[in-house]
Amino acid sequence: MKNKWPDFWRVNLSPTYSIDLPKLDIGKGFQIYSFDMTGEAEWNRVAAAELQKKLAGYDFYSFVTVQTKSSGLAQAISGSQKNYLELRKSRKAFMKEPKHITVKSITTEDPQTLWIGKEKYEPFQGKKLCFIDDVVSTGGTIEAVLAMAREIGFGISVIACVLTEGERRSHYKGIPLVCLDHIPLPGLENNPADQALTLVTDTDR
Repeated sequence: MKNKWPDFWRVNLSPTYSIDLPKLDIGKGFQIYSFDMTGEAEWNRVAAAELQKKLAGYDFYSFVTVQTKSSGLAQAISGSQKNYLELRKSRKAFMKEPKHITVKSITTEDPQTLWIGKEKYEPFQGKKLCFIDDVVSTGGTIEAVLAMAREIGFGISVIACVLTEGERRSHYKGIPLVCLDHIPLPGLENNPADQALTLVTDTDR
């Protein structure tokens, strides 16, 4: 049975700012609502301002994110922070004593490897950070960041994302999670909508 998801899904980044996300086939009939914040300066500014409100009262030193889709959001939300931690997707020659972890994403067919050098992560050791992301889906990226946090020696005290996808969340394995809105995960085109979420495991945006 072919699913009946609409071609566009409206999300609210603030009470007065909404956008319509197109349904996209990312290969082999698997569909998502596409939300790409790269280059969208206004989206990042609006989302950052709203997430800052939701993060009021949480205790953390700075932010950690994964390159590249959340880079603009991390820059916008970090505000007066001296720096934030950005995990890269490839090893660079200038990295000192680099750490790395592998993560599988539903928007890319091949596993991605995350890297960070000691010159970047050392200031954050022993600190509590907020993990900032564009979309939290099944949690694969969070798991990779948590693994990196254990290896490097920092903590994640709260997770902030613009959208949750598939499953609505207010926590992830005991860690508070704040978001601005939610999108469904259509999944495979020829599967009933209520079965789509069972088709993706251990993955994330």
